[in-house]
Amino acid sequence: MASQNSNISPKTLVIITLISLGFNNYFLPIDAEETGKALIESTCKKTQYPAECISALESDPGSFTANLTGLTRIAVEKSASKLVETLHIVDMLVQNATSDYPTWGSLVLCRYSYNTSVPQILEGLQAFDQLKFEKSYKSVEAVKKAVIDCDHQGVKSLTQVNTALLRLIEDTIMILHLLF
Repeated sequence: MASQNSNISPKTLVIITLISLGFNNYFLPIDAEETGKALIESTCKKTQYPAECISALESDPGSFTANLTGLTRIAVEKSASKLVETLHIVDMLVQNATSDYPTWGSLVLCRYSYNTSVPQILEGLQAFDQLKFEKSYKSVEAVKKAVIDCDHQGVKSLTQVNTALLRLIEDTIMILHLLF
């Protein structure tokens, strides 16, 4: 049997391999992104505010490659960030309050509620990482209670931020519930 010599040099083989890898790396992220987008949409359809849920999750690039557990972690993180953002707004309003004592008092109560909620949701994130989803769920529910308590104070300047936080929290609770 005659021996066949390959006409492909090692250099050509390396180039073909690199081109092949380049094509795979070029096309795979799109497929992963489409799969991730589908998971985000199907998960968010099970929430109360699907459009807001999709927007929140898609704002984190990690969502496109995450499974349901990863998406849930991202939702809890987004809730924690929104809580801290809301706390900063409340704190600024307290510091710049006018002579309207009842409004100032209501703002102080909101600041206290949100201040005590931050460590709770951070503990919820730690619990989540330990796969203690029920404990994480309870921490997010505690934040929801704080938002509702603050909202009942009737501070008009907080209506919009409280509503945004409450909606994100409610969606996060629904997504967490999917893990049970």
